[in-house]
Amino acid sequence: MEAAPERERTTDRLSRIANWRRWWLAGTALDWGFAVLGAGIVGALAVTLYLAVAGLRAWRRDGRLSSVIPDRYGLSVAGCAIFLAGILINGWWSDAFGPDYGVPAIFRLPNLLEIAGAGLIVVGPLRASAGRGELMAGPTAVFSAVLLLATVIFFTQFDHPYIDQYAVRGAVLLPPLGSPFDLAYHREEILGALGLMMQTAAVAGVVLWILRQSRLPAGSLTVMLTATAFLAATQLGHYSMVLVGIIAGVLAEVALALTRPRADRVLSVHLFAVVLGVILSGVYLLFIGLDPGTWWPPDMTYGTVFACAIVGGLISYGLFPGADAVRAASVLWPALSQESTSEAPDVTVERVEHALKVLHSTRDLADNPLIGMRCIAASTPGELRKTIEAAIEHLRESQFQQDAQAGQILDLYYVRRIGGHYAVTTRVGLSRAAYFNRRSYGVRRVVDRLRELEESATPA
Repeated sequence: MEAAPERERTTDRLSRIANWRRWWLAGTALDWGFAVLGAGIVGALAVTLYLAVAGLRAWRRDGRLSSVIPDRYGLSVAGCAIFLAGILINGWWSDAFGPDYGVPAIFRLPNLLEIAGAGLIVVGPLRASAGRGELMAGPTAVFSAVLLLATVIFFTQFDHPYIDQYAVRGAVLLPPLGSPFDLAYHREEILGALGLMMQTAAVAGVVLWILRQSRLPAGSLTVMLTATAFLAATQLGHYSMVLVGIIAGVLAEVALALTRPRADRVLSVHLFAVVLGVILSGVYLLFIGLDPGTWWPPDMTYGTVFACAIVGGLISYGLFPGADAVRAASVLWPALSQESTSEAPDVTVERVEHALKVLHSTRDLADNPLIGMRCIAASTPGELRKTIEAAIEHLRESQFQQDAQAGQILDLYYVRRIGGHYAVTTRVGLSRAAYFNRRSYGVRRVVDRLRELEESATPA
């Protein structure tokens, strides 16, 4: 009995070692080769050649042209083409417009093409890992994520808090007291706060986009933030920022473990993004506040952290919009069914509900796909409104009491707009539960009526 726990501990230790070895050996040979060659942006030619050779071998093996581009590497192939196009026109661009340096050089068209191509190139192993259904990102996927964040940081380095430390006391040359220069513009505060907000958006966007693909193993965020902090610190030699990256990475790992964000738990995703914004800005400002100190007033310091939290939350809402926003998007930009086209749209409950909600808004009603129905006299918002109102009136005049009540509710609430749900409930004399039941039933009956009109207007 005393020996049993010792054997269990030994077994657990061996199991952890085996899992650790399996994680490092995860990923295909293509993933490993691509990730290694993609580490150097200047290796785009080698990456292109490597991908071409791998595609040629797959084509000879399978005999199918679709095998030339490996699964989920389509964006990387496009990235190689864009990157090489930037290299090819770079010399001509310099001859035509002259050489350029600093920030203007980043925004030159050839350099933008190279940066965009590099971003598409490095996501190959990450997208391939997600395409294979791997729940946990392997080492090649994590390496791909580090390169993706490094590419984004490289493009935004012109206003990075680890490089240009506008909040550090003595790092910027301020005008003397009483000088009219810069009293109303606050350039250093603007650039410092904007840099923190921009980097929060970059990091949160990349991290949350990765979490949409797969889960990140423990330590991934620390590696990502530390590696990019080191690359940023090499620009002006601020190597103390590497420690800031390590601290922020560890705290982000803790936040990730506590919130456990998932696509089906949108609130935890938003919470993680907000906390990540606080960590990225708060750790930096606290670190420089201790040594050598900051000249920003307290309102500026705390307000910047709060603003970064808002930025993180907004980024999360864009990537994980939530059920309500997804339902609204499915109404505003619905996917067409097999039989549905823009000239003969499918009449669905979602589209009819949207049309009822915006019945008196000509601009919004014009965006509803139902405007393309054949049963309306002309494809205009006014004619669509008349057709829907006629369908409601047809329902209201029905001899069937349930249909008549439903039509009356829709007429009072959507057409005549006498007030909110309480006013309509009082007018029709129904309980709240019965009222909403009749209202939902009425929408379905309007759908049936519009489908009848559409079928009768469709040529045999």
